[in-house]
Amino acid sequence: MSVLFKKILRRVNPVDKDSAKKVYPMITYKYGTPATLDDVAKEISGSSGVSEGETISVLKDFRTQLKKILLSGRAVNITGLGYFYLAAHSDGTDKAEDFTASDINGLRICFRANKDIRITASGTTRSDGLSFKDVDRINDDGSDDSGSGEGSPSGDGGSGSSSGSGGVIDDNPLG
Repeated sequence: MSVLFKKILRRVNPVDKDSAKKVYPMITYKYGTPATLDDVAKEISGSSGVSEGETISVLKDFRTQLKKILLSGRAVNITGLGYFYLAAHSDGTDKAEDFTASDINGLRICFRANKDIRITASGTTRSDGLSFKDVDRINDDGSDDSGSGEGSPSGDGGSGSSSGSGGVIDDNPLG
């Protein structure tokens, strides 16, 4: 299993316009296709003995209940998976007493993975077959022309996403 990355040049301190720039990795999903609900259901079905249709139904019910619980003001902690919670977006006000609920102009669903499924770049995951491939070094046939992971950084300053959609996902994962 390979995780694709590209190199970006960005400031060490993004707030300081005079700070030095360094090259950093950015994980990219541009060259792959996301796993669908059906793909996940097939994998679960194959390893658990539960039918694919039942698995899809349970996953859809989970999505519905997750949204319902989050919108009721509660966080959701799924043992072994992680913690789902809401974050509010606002343009802000100058004084706390001027801020009202009507100043909240958006919500987003956040997720923090449980330590059981967190992926680290060192330790056991590398021995499990994790590798990194620099998209600037991958040939048209999918082979990596260099194991060094080096190449020229894109000068985009790190402010964008390499997903081709500017980092915006059109589908709401909860309906």
